[in-house]
Amino acid sequence: MTCCKLSEYTTPLVMAKHPGWVSVQQAEELLGIDRKTLFKYRDNGTLKLGPHFAAFPETRSRDGYRWNISAVRKHLKKLEMQPMAV
Repeated sequence: MTCCKLSEYTTPLVMAKHPGWVSVQQAEELLGIDRKTLFKYRDNGTLKLGPHFAAFPETRSRDGYRWNISAVRKHLKKLEMQPMAV
């Protein structure tokens, strides 16, 4: 079985199937939070599976989760952990 590159799953066609949900690379840019911090928030329960991040059929690992930027921003603001504006 040949493994596919993650970039093959972040094409405009795939992203169009899941509007409002972005890759970790896009989440980093849009939120101004680095990947390590996003993953920390995911792993420690600050951000929840479902409303803040989710796996879709093309997800191959936890690194491939999609992020709901508006929900993450709203939640971090509520917790007074507002990311810096980009």
